[in-house]
Amino acid sequence: MIPLVLMAGFLGAGKTRFLTTLIPQLLERGVRVRIVLNDFENATIDAARLGALEALVTPLNGECVCCGSLRELLDTLQAVPHDPGSVMLIEANGATETDELLGYLTTDTTLTHFTLPLQLTVIDAARWQKRWWNNGLEAAQTTTATHVHLNWTDKLSTTRRDAVHAGVAAVNARAAFTTPQEFAATLQSLAESVRETARRDPQGVATAHRHRQGHTHPFGSVALPLPRLVERARFLAFVQALPAAVVRAKGLVRFADQPADMFVWNRVPGRKKVQLDESSPHADAEATALFIGVGMSLDDLESRIAALT
Repeated sequence: MIPLVLMAGFLGAGKTRFLTTLIPQLLERGVRVRIVLNDFENATIDAARLGALEALVTPLNGECVCCGSLRELLDTLQAVPHDPGSVMLIEANGATETDELLGYLTTDTTLTHFTLPLQLTVIDAARWQKRWWNNGLEAAQTTTATHVHLNWTDKLSTTRRDAVHAGVAAVNARAAFTTPQEFAATLQSLAESVRETARRDPQGVATAHRHRQGHTHPFGSVALPLPRLVERARFLAFVQALPAAVVRAKGLVRFADQPADMFVWNRVPGRKKVQLDESSPHADAEATALFIGVGMSLDDLESRIAALT
């Protein structure tokens, strides 16, 4: 398999700057680098800059890869040839909603030649949570990260650096703080460990989190069936009580007090209420729950669902 890395961070955080240091580090370790670079306008410009570092770069101009450019991204990844000893990096633009994109990357059955994704979030430490109405997006991009890099720290006071470090840890206590050199070593080790590994189970997280052999990939998603009918209040309490490891949860549900109708349910971090929307699904649609998160326990999720019956 090929290690897959999603690189996120708000606009101007310094993602391309991080890559200009990371790429030479990987090449020195004998790891070949492929990059998909997504940006609103200047993807081609940055692609030329990174390509000069002997990386194979595919620019995607236009909308975010979590929505408008998603099909183009998936087609690009599907076409990547088997190349042991290489890594695949996706530099998403600064407005990307990482939970949605990671859900696609972990459940698409045509991407089983890649490992489950790691996510590196680059943070502009000088502007962390000083983005007014965009603070929520910056925090959300950090919530799903497996690794975090604090950028632009050289001119900050010790007090500010410590405050940012603590703030990031409060948002995501599981993420490892890293540097380009440390992250290059992480990717080299991962690339070597999966060099001769067959394609992963298309069910993704269910296998990866139940067995945990070799390198673990903390982020993933899994779809589990719900009971055909559930009691409304009990279901809403179940969703509200999901563990912190579940970053996003959504699906279809039918309630005992309204059995003829099906609802799309959705829980987003930071919102107190579970969103319910009446749906007109196809005839074969069944009640289900899709969980997206970091370090989720499959056994725990299954037991919580069993308690709904």
